[in-house]
Amino acid sequence: MAGLIVWIELMPPGFDSIRGLNPLAAAEWRSRFHLPNAALPARAYRACFQVWQVAVWVPYGALVAVVLRGARLTSPWTWRLGVPVVVVTAFAMPAALSTDVFAYVGYARLAVVHGLNPHVATQVDLVRLGDPTSPYLHWPIASPYGPLWTMLCIAVVAVGERVSAGSVWGSVVVLKLIAATGVLGMAAFARRLVPRDEAAGRGDATFVLVVTNPLLLCEGPGTGHNDVVMMALALAGFAAWLTPAPGGQRRARAALAFGGAAAVKLIPLLILPWLATSAARSKDGGGRLRPGPTGPPRLARIAAIVAAILALGLAPVVVSYAPFWAGGQALGGLAQRWRQGGGAVAVGREEVTPEQPRAVRSANPAPVGVPGQARTLMARLVEVARRIWVALLVYVAATAAILLREGDPLLPLTAWAYVAWSIMLFVAGLWFPWYLAWTWPAVLVRSNRHHQALALLLFLFSVLLMMVYGTAP
Repeated sequence: MAGLIVWIELMPPGFDSIRGLNPLAAAEWRSRFHLPNAALPARAYRACFQVWQVAVWVPYGALVAVVLRGARLTSPWTWRLGVPVVVVTAFAMPAALSTDVFAYVGYARLAVVHGLNPHVATQVDLVRLGDPTSPYLHWPIASPYGPLWTMLCIAVVAVGERVSAGSVWGSVVVLKLIAATGVLGMAAFARRLVPRDEAAGRGDATFVLVVTNPLLLCEGPGTGHNDVVMMALALAGFAAWLTPAPGGQRRARAALAFGGAAAVKLIPLLILPWLATSAARSKDGGGRLRPGPTGPPRLARIAAIVAAILALGLAPVVVSYAPFWAGGQALGGLAQRWRQGGGAVAVGREEVTPEQPRAVRSANPAPVGVPGQARTLMARLVEVARRIWVALLVYVAATAAILLREGDPLLPLTAWAYVAWSIMLFVAGLWFPWYLAWTWPAVLVRSNRHHQALALLLFLFSVLLMMVYGTAP
């Protein structure tokens, strides 16, 4: 991993890939740490870059194989290994594989410096205003991220402006450290989710597998993506769900954790119906949904429990959206990202220019190819159905499995792995490597043949998507 980090630091100016890279960040890192500029030919750099992308996975694949075959680690290795690995990665690796962390800072600066709503104003506004983040921006959209993440970024930038006005580097580093904390949180909660009937040391081995995962390191502390923070909160929800607690505390804690994760990125809201279903089927929730002598009171109790779980899960999203809410415009960034991901495998990026028309920044822009024409409701429904039908089938199948099988407490976590993967493949349309952070922890908590097969598929897919970083545009 150290070799890959050093190679990323040497990224030559203007270097790019089919995924879209951020060589300006590599140049900034070299400047900050007084490193020399290596005049490497682009072709040679690209070839070695892909070699390093594969090389980092070889030792990790061997580690996964020995753990899934029964190898165990001891507790002293976990935090002593994990903390230095993620912190060093956050400081040493330039955020050169993506511009997203600079977009996080830019959206926060819209609020802190320019007095604009980051869920309504767009990156075009940042370019027009000459913001220091503008050289790093490529998407002409408002913030598509959850409001809780926006609030956290605003707090980071507000402090950064007091320390060094106009500088974005410090805020970027802090957000990378927050992502490093997210990876540690994923590891800690994944360890708690390892079944108790596993051999001693299996939980510690899972911790190590998470904190040494090349994809999680690159996309978490390396580039600062908020997906690892979202998954840390989601895994906290699963851990709360499966940890015995008196009364309804277990469900309440789980619902709030899932809601917090959804306030970073909305996708964990899909877990709330599973939690509600589990609560309805539990003994204190009324047992199986079958009529009996006390049917109506039991159903009323079940309805109250389900409503409480949904309310608790939605509360963090609703509350954190309140300061930014401007009607449907506040969801404009999500709508734009949906449209930009409409292709089968959309890997390019748009360029932001201050001259872009205001229509591009509206909450409901005209679709590409039919400017100035409003699509009918039926056409939109057909588009949505085309995009989601496979993932919807997977979600329905996962929900049915959770309903019908009560003896497997980790089934929801396995179901989440399938649902998250199907959403990435068939709904998002943008095969970003960092979306695999949604799936890796769920796959690593078990050692059965099913999870071994999932781990192999995920391993191969991760290597493939990481190699895209070095593929010529």
